[in-house]
Amino acid sequence: MLNREDSLGRPYAIRPARPADAAAIRTILSDLADAGDFILLSPGEVGADDGPRRDEILRASSNPDRWYLAVVEQDAAVVGMLDMRAVPLQKCSHVMEVGIGLAPAARDRGIGTALMRHAVERARAAGCRKLRLFVIAGNDRAGHIYGKVGFRETGRYREEVRVDGQLRDLVVMERQLT
Repeated sequence: MLNREDSLGRPYAIRPARPADAAAIRTILSDLADAGDFILLSPGEVGADDGPRRDEILRASSNPDRWYLAVVEQDAAVVGMLDMRAVPLQKCSHVMEVGIGLAPAARDRGIGTALMRHAVERARAAGCRKLRLFVIAGNDRAGHIYGKVGFRETGRYREEVRVDGQLRDLVVMERQLT
């Protein structure tokens, strides 16, 4: 567990996810999906059942160098999450994809940046050579966080994502770790 303070001086911890965190993770993902332009999941794709999310947490905890799920805990509540997964192809096994999500009350306080720095540290420890993520064009808050920790845009899928009836690019960002 990593104990830290946010920009307001409030303590929080980044720790591996536990099955009991499934409902809180679902809530964070649901809030982000409802916002429309933060994540690729639509509200209906998050689901209302916590069972599959608990199963994911258990599977990830059995092989943390290939799949790592972590949460941010503050004031005894889960306010953020990190999902890192190795690309499931042998020829690309040195690459991990990463995603983060924060509850609205945890944004703009340095927690997202700390989660991304934690992702870089974990990936290096697991022997990963590159981290990759996708961000919907126009999600400037996320792009700013990713840029601060060394991610650079390496490509775009043009008009890949439909948000509120408008087509947006899906931006590919990567960070080399070697």
